[in-house]
Amino acid sequence: MTTNQNPPAYTGDIAPLGQQIDPAREYSAESQEIVFSAEQHGIWADLYAGVYQPYLLEHICQEFKDGLALLGLDSRRIPTVAQLNDHITPRTGWHIERTAVRYTLADDWYKKFAQRIFLITDYLRTRDQIEFTPEPDMFHDIFGHLPYLTMEFYARIEDKFAPAYLKATPEEREVIKRLAWYSTEFGLVIQDNRFKVFGAGIISGLAEFANTIMEFYRLGRDTVIDYTGNVFEQLSEQFLIYKNDVHRIIAGVNELHRQGQMSSQDQGWNVVHSLYETLGIDREGYFGGEVILMPFDIETIAHIPKTVYAFNPMFFVCESFEQMDALLDSYLQPIALRN
Repeated sequence: MTTNQNPPAYTGDIAPLGQQIDPAREYSAESQEIVFSAEQHGIWADLYAGVYQPYLLEHICQEFKDGLALLGLDSRRIPTVAQLNDHITPRTGWHIERTAVRYTLADDWYKKFAQRIFLITDYLRTRDQIEFTPEPDMFHDIFGHLPYLTMEFYARIEDKFAPAYLKATPEEREVIKRLAWYSTEFGLVIQDNRFKVFGAGIISGLAEFANTIMEFYRLGRDTVIDYTGNVFEQLSEQFLIYKNDVHRIIAGVNELHRQGQMSSQDQGWNVVHSLYETLGIDREGYFGGEVILMPFDIETIAHIPKTVYAFNPMFFVCESFEQMDALLDSYLQPIALRN
């Protein structure tokens, strides 16, 4: 298997990569099982070992850890598609297929989701991208998402998106992509009155994972959150106090994306820091971390760039998975039920 040595820069919009793939071969048997190199298995092993650490695992929701045990991944070797399906399909009815498409427009992926097919890419990040990769790769797809897909609650969440997306207007489709991004990719949930990581994008990216955990501790250190009280209520109160400034930041981030100024990790961080200065927002208290945590709010999510490849400046928290279900249903179900 060959690896693209010059991956494209990403600015927040998904761009076609100019790939010419014969549709007849895209999902053929020969494209499903790939022989990986020793170097690729080594990268997989290092990625796995980097995340599978007690100090990180304690901040991941319990469902991920339960699902990881059910999925039975080998920490040293990339699994086959057959191995994944053996552990997933009997439990939730979902089926895994490998795709040669790196990351493309969402329509084809949602058509697969409607068939209860979850796509994993054949691309693995390079060794110099161990801590951060600007696009989803097979480690993200497999390690980040698939432990959950052994569990019915996650299958139900995934089942919500495609029926709505396929009936949605173009404007609604943008919102649906954002809702998926800030729930299954970069969502947080409260468990045992603590912030816990849910989203696969955080779990599979060591740099973002570490920065998110640092924010949990910083909120307590800076007395923004008192962890002896109700954490979600306090977060909701902070968000309401600073909601106008949050929306100003979102508008600024959108403009940075339009200008293509967030196409690398370092550049993304620096321009967002500068944005705070431009807006006259002090980086202290609620805004004192590298990311902003907010309660899951559909109105706010609808205005954020759907994909922030180089930097995710804000994450959303649900009080529980039951609340996440209800909030997603409030937007998706009316669209899915249209004639």
